[in-house]
Amino acid sequence: MLFESIARHCCSVFHFFDPSYLIAMDDSISVGFHTILLFAVTFLLVLTAVRQYRRRPKNLPPGPWGLPIIGSLLSLGTNPHLTFLEMTKTYGKVFRMNLAGQRVVVVNGFEAVREALVKNASAFAGRPKMALFHELTEGQGIVTSDYGPVWREQRRFTLQTLRNFGFGKRSFETKITEEIHHMLAAFREKGSEAFQADHILEISASNVVSSLNFGRRFDYKDPQFQLLVDMIYRFSEIGTNAAAANFFPFLIKLPLPNIREMFHISDIIESFLMGIINQHKETYDPKAKRDFIDAYLGEIARRQQESPSDDATSASFTEKYLYHILNDLIFAGTETMSSTLRWALLYMIVFPDVQEKIQAELDSVLEKDQLPSIEDRQKLPYTEATLMEVQRMANITALPYPHKTTEDTELCGFSIPKDTPIYINLYSVHIDPTQWVEPEKFRPERFLGENGKVQNRPALMPFSAGRRACPGENLAKMELFLFFSSMLHAFKISAAPENPQPSIEKHYGISLNPSPFKICTTPR
Repeated sequence: MLFESIARHCCSVFHFFDPSYLIAMDDSISVGFHTILLFAVTFLLVLTAVRQYRRRPKNLPPGPWGLPIIGSLLSLGTNPHLTFLEMTKTYGKVFRMNLAGQRVVVVNGFEAVREALVKNASAFAGRPKMALFHELTEGQGIVTSDYGPVWREQRRFTLQTLRNFGFGKRSFETKITEEIHHMLAAFREKGSEAFQADHILEISASNVVSSLNFGRRFDYKDPQFQLLVDMIYRFSEIGTNAAAANFFPFLIKLPLPNIREMFHISDIIESFLMGIINQHKETYDPKAKRDFIDAYLGEIARRQQESPSDDATSASFTEKYLYHILNDLIFAGTETMSSTLRWALLYMIVFPDVQEKIQAELDSVLEKDQLPSIEDRQKLPYTEATLMEVQRMANITALPYPHKTTEDTELCGFSIPKDTPIYINLYSVHIDPTQWVEPEKFRPERFLGENGKVQNRPALMPFSAGRRACPGENLAKMELFLFFSSMLHAFKISAAPENPQPSIEKHYGISLNPSPFKICTTPR
């Protein structure tokens, strides 16, 4: 209304000017008109911003305004977990941001994260639709699919079936131990030369989860399996470089190198996994289920026979959904596990006194050529405490896949509307000074009580928490302990001569990883 009044007033003023005066003052009038136009446009922008502010839900967390269109996207930098941590100094533990026109809430620190993920688990259990990852996953699987009946049923079936095959149970220890023998043999083949352990660790970790999913392990030199593992690692390495497409979906259709490479990697992985599914279909025996794929194929057949056609949950059991679950399991079991082991080896090089204490403890419990077992874990508290400190310091999953509110809720006294994307900064939890004394220091002893036994700390969340916590946590803990303790009992780990002091600087990707480094292994 005010702008219309200004426009009418301007017209009435110009109406009373005579022609000769208008001609004489043409330049002056032009300047005046441009000034009025600029004022009017500015006023409209301010008016729009005010209206949006008034429509905004009350009592939102504080946060920066951001730029038009892109919001605060460019301010995230190459290490967004560190940017978020710095912003807590201005806005507090819970703050909002505008990321390309999308209002998100960032949660930092142990207390705020626990309130969201544990105390209000169902309210923060959703997943936002991230354009690029939705294109890749079709909204299916365990990791990126939204919270609801389909996700709950798929997750329930997956966990129950994996448990039936020994997932997280001591009965599965023999499969892990079998793979450890192959890994140690691969280390011994290197002799006294320095080598990069990444590929061996990746294949070893991937073989453990493959024995659950596919009912078999693969030879370390199998070219197809090597390609699969390489593609998983590469996807994790470049995933964040293509993340802008999650905020600007039109980028997905452009010939941008990182985005095109991600789709190429996805095609290779799909070809591998669908090939194994098809092999299982050819040899499938409903009376003798060999692995997860067989169990899932049987569930597809059962639901097709017993469930009504309009049952959306049962209809979700398809070979395509099976592929996406396998994709989630193989990614988590390969990349996250191998990254943690890589960090563990690096910290043993950087802190040789810790390595010596672990090896002394191992020698007091085990014979020289004896592999550690899960039963030995209680007798090896310093070894387990070191692994926990590795997970805290390494912060593999600094920023897990975003959550989403499933309802209007509150967090730390602030109102959070339904369907708000939630970014959980687990990095901030693991260096929270209210939970950790001198969090910047590597001190395994912080996980030992006065009695010398392992002391679990709620603020250690390497597998996240709540409804979206990693479903493979129990298996991962078992696997980490057995791999790590076996490596240190068999070998002394030292730095390569050409790089005697490798860096522990973190490089941001889908996981935080160290710079490439080589190790030397000396048999003990």
